[in-house]
Amino acid sequence: MNEENIMRYVLVFLLGALSGAVAALLFAPSSGEELRANIKTQADAQAAKLQSEYQKGMKDMNARIDQLSSQLQASRSKQPMGQSN
Repeated sequence: MNEENIMRYVLVFLLGALSGAVAALLFAPSSGEELRANIKTQADAQAAKLQSEYQKGMKDMNARIDQLSSQLQASRSKQPMGQSN
């Protein structure tokens, strides 16, 4: 199975999952007001989770950049004069 077919299956799966979720929301036994409130609650929760993950990722990335920068500085200071990589 090549990469293009795998991506096609993943896309079809995701579209199916999305359409199933939309259908479940639309056919759920709740009023329009309740449905909107539920959608807003879920969207807010997912947005908060996404923001938290983004902040964690940025913190981890900055820590890794600092670590690599320190390693680079250390390797440059150990290099004899007149030599370069």
